[in-house]
Amino acid sequence: MSILCDITQFKVATSNIILYTIFMWKNEYKDCLEYIDSYWNRITYKPSSLRLRYRINNLPYQLPYAERLPMIGKKEIKNKDINPRSIKLPHYYFVPNDNKFTYIYYWDSFFIFKGLMGTKREWLMPEMIENFIYLFKTFNIIPNFSAPASIGRTQAPFFSSMIMDTYLKNLNTTNPYRHLTGIKRKWHEVSMKNWLKRTMAVAKEEYELVWIDKENTYNHHVNNYILSRYGDRDIGYAHSSELESGWDLTSRFYNRCDQFLPIDLNSYLYKYETDFALAEEILGNREEAEKWRKKAKERKKAMQIMWDDDEGFFYDYGYGFEKISHYFSLASFTPLWAGIATAEQAKRTLKHLPKFETPYGLTIGAETSLAKPIDLSKIQRRYHPAIEEIIKPKQWDYPNIWSPLEYLTVIGLLRYGYTTEAKRIMTSSVQTHARLFRKYKTFFEKINGKTGEPSIGYAYAMQEGFGWTNAVFFRYIQILDTMNNGQEIYKESSSKEPPYDLAILS
Repeated sequence: MSILCDITQFKVATSNIILYTIFMWKNEYKDCLEYIDSYWNRITYKPSSLRLRYRINNLPYQLPYAERLPMIGKKEIKNKDINPRSIKLPHYYFVPNDNKFTYIYYWDSFFIFKGLMGTKREWLMPEMIENFIYLFKTFNIIPNFSAPASIGRTQAPFFSSMIMDTYLKNLNTTNPYRHLTGIKRKWHEVSMKNWLKRTMAVAKEEYELVWIDKENTYNHHVNNYILSRYGDRDIGYAHSSELESGWDLTSRFYNRCDQFLPIDLNSYLYKYETDFALAEEILGNREEAEKWRKKAKERKKAMQIMWDDDEGFFYDYGYGFEKISHYFSLASFTPLWAGIATAEQAKRTLKHLPKFETPYGLTIGAETSLAKPIDLSKIQRRYHPAIEEIIKPKQWDYPNIWSPLEYLTVIGLLRYGYTTEAKRIMTSSVQTHARLFRKYKTFFEKINGKTGEPSIGYAYAMQEGFGWTNAVFFRYIQILDTMNNGQEIYKESSSKEPPYDLAILS
């Protein structure tokens, strides 16, 4: 009897060990994840009750065959948009935080999607897509944020990526539609393909009208170049271009953002082209898919102007100066995220990783790229403030750590097989943000890579409870647990030349 009891106890203990191993990261940071989960109720809003110009009512889950699972989550949402300066939206939406950033922001939303994938709130993803379609159909642009003040400019483009994430989330093990069978399954597949076709058609409009911009209405087109720049529909000046980049503000462009072909922007547009090709393959349009693959190859070839073969690194290209910038930033890792880099380029790019890595994560720029002190003694005093303003470190400079570009870098490393480095960075980041959460009871928009503390003293007050930080933390936990469990993160065998397609949504 005692032997049986011992065996039973051993089995229970062993089972607990296995269970803990499987969910090691989720268990270790349960308090952080509970906070993140609860924070969604503070930043999720109901649709406007006003009669709007354009509304879509045929979301896939509203069709007769589908379970109305999202209704449970919708009942929890109490927030209403009472801001008189906002653009009213027709569908449920989320914002970056519940303090300063209470509009929807374009590129923030892509990263915040990472905190939705694999959760009961995935239903918010198609809702957000429809809001972006509403904004584009209304203003011929997806604005920087949902307010009239920003409709002259857009932001770093991720619309096709958000659409593909929303479509491919059906492959998630947590997605209830994965268990549909028979006629319900077929109806769901047809519905999702129709949704993919409709939404990607809008993404193509945005790509052609706003970013390829042949008439140069948005100041994104540069004569004699396939590549695009950041700009502004109304003025196209350097400052507004920098705002559009999302890097507001940075020393990266030397106050001349409109004079550069940015490495990150063109990586994002390459991703658009490959997303369009993938969507056409899914829809069975092989000739159309080949057209988009050709466009992607043309951009990839054109982007080699940004590669410095002596240093083994990608840089922004100053078309106004006809040379690359040699400013070290995490933007130079976006060609790995997009799959543009060759295996050799990725290997050489990796050698520069120590310039950014700290015990707390990756800094947005390298310390070596900060402006050196200038002797102003021989310059008239009236010029001192302007010079000091130009050369002082900005909030998108070293030593600040920003989750979005760190995340893209991590995914880029994974795509080229550098799992050790990716895991080390994710571990450092998770441990740092968890320590700060346990100290301050919140997450922060950015942190100081030298001190591991919240970053203060820049363009606006330090922001707490921040959407993309929350989401990237959550996503790191998901990826780390997947890797810890020994689950395969790649779709292909390691014999294939990188970049690899990830089995996890990225």
